[in-house]
Amino acid sequence: MDGDWHRLWGISAYRLLIAAVVAVLVHLPVSETVIDLGGHVELLRVLTLVAAVVSLGYLLALLLRRPTRSLYHAWIQVATDTLLVLLLLHFGGGISGPFSILPFLLLVSAASLLRGQSAFIFVWVLLALLIAESFWGGMAYAHLPLGQLFIYVLALVAVAVLADSLVLSLEKGNRLARQRDAEVVNLNALNQEIVQHMDVGVFVLDRQNRVVLSNPIARTLSGYRLWASAPVGIDLVQPRLATALRQSAQSDSEVLISLSGRDPSLQDGVQSLVVRRIDLPQSPYRLLLLRDAEMLRAREREAQLAALGRLAANIAHEIRNPLSVIRHAGSLLSESVEAPDAQHLFQILERETVRINTIIDSVLEMGRPSPARSEPIALASWLPTLISQIQSDPMLAAMTICIHDMPPHLLVYADPAQLRQVFWNLLHNSAQHGSAENATIRVEIRSEWVERETMVMVTLRDFGPGIKVELMERIFEPFFTTDSRGTGLGLPMVRELLRINGGGIHCENHPQGGALFQIFLPSWGGLTEE
Repeated sequence: MDGDWHRLWGISAYRLLIAAVVAVLVHLPVSETVIDLGGHVELLRVLTLVAAVVSLGYLLALLLRRPTRSLYHAWIQVATDTLLVLLLLHFGGGISGPFSILPFLLLVSAASLLRGQSAFIFVWVLLALLIAESFWGGMAYAHLPLGQLFIYVLALVAVAVLADSLVLSLEKGNRLARQRDAEVVNLNALNQEIVQHMDVGVFVLDRQNRVVLSNPIARTLSGYRLWASAPVGIDLVQPRLATALRQSAQSDSEVLISLSGRDPSLQDGVQSLVVRRIDLPQSPYRLLLLRDAEMLRAREREAQLAALGRLAANIAHEIRNPLSVIRHAGSLLSESVEAPDAQHLFQILERETVRINTIIDSVLEMGRPSPARSEPIALASWLPTLISQIQSDPMLAAMTICIHDMPPHLLVYADPAQLRQVFWNLLHNSAQHGSAENATIRVEIRSEWVERETMVMVTLRDFGPGIKVELMERIFEPFFTTDSRGTGLGLPMVRELLRINGGGIHCENHPQGGALFQIFLPSWGGLTEE
């Protein structure tokens, strides 16, 4: 393993250093005055040179990884070092000579290289060899007392035990460190995967307000095209976002920023963002969480519709039955009372009960819409017929409806009954709010292919005063209305019916005046091609 080879490199480097220092000391001109080399000076100089050359050979062998297994390499080094140490001790005065420290270094390197039971066995073999060498060679030369020999051997045993214990502790610490490193790497990978798949945009900024980490949602919401691996300044990514970041001094605060009118070179994206800034204590980084404001509003509308459905189920029977009783009782009472004032009140009672019943029907239809029974519809022939039927309504009789030329082959795929309800609600909305100053009501209807011919866009424009900017985002909210007699369910029902049919709706003010509704419906030809 790489750890074993690194250990061999370290010990070989230290061995080469020690061997080189010993060789230099032995070969100095004044070495005999500095070190007591006895009567084998020339032989010791040769042995120290051999030790230095062998140590250098270890490093060269490590470059080639010869032998290929690190354990064999360790045994070769330990065996060679043992032979050289014993020779230096034998000809250098034994354990009382200048080389008596070398067995201690040998024990430490053996404990590090061999470890475990192999190192323990080597300690006793080395002790036996040292004792034998002391009695046969160095001991006779130096006349070392047995007590000093015993202390030396005991010191060797203590160093061996401590070295082995230290190596084992170091190995355990290294294993734990590698395990922690692996856990950190896995945790970082998991965090990266979570961040990349979040449905909230995430920007990680450094102290210089540079984006150092982002996820796909954040890159899409920001609209920046030139993403790369290098950090990029937030003012380049989205200038309005950078401005909001500078103006927001509080951490964990949310701000709404508008992206309308931004650089046309950026990608097409959302119109507004909800941005939340989070400062990380004791960290050079901070987070920006981005969410599409329109998507949040859409989720709120879905929650409102779900609540509306539960409400409708609860109140339908509770209100409808008493309302029918009241209406019937008022009808019977009007037959028996002939006073003109009373008849006027009965008419009001009838009109308001009918209005309440209509609201209940709308709520039920909003809360529990029936599934779409879609079929191909040729708008060029279907729409004029529908308009003539709708204009039989007295409220729409005075409205001028202009249908511009439509291609005869333009087919949409939708439920005819639900599409009829969509146009009926939109035209009634125009009749209520789209009248011009001269009290005339005019509506233009156009159609065209969009999105690579997979959708058909039908535009409906009136020539009234338009919709106030502050109300534009709320017109599709259930029960929101500016008419005291309105229910606030017409446009929300239009959106829901179009959603059921796989379409959508967008509203804006026309540059030349009036409100413009864009209705998107699946095209029959587009579905066939897919």
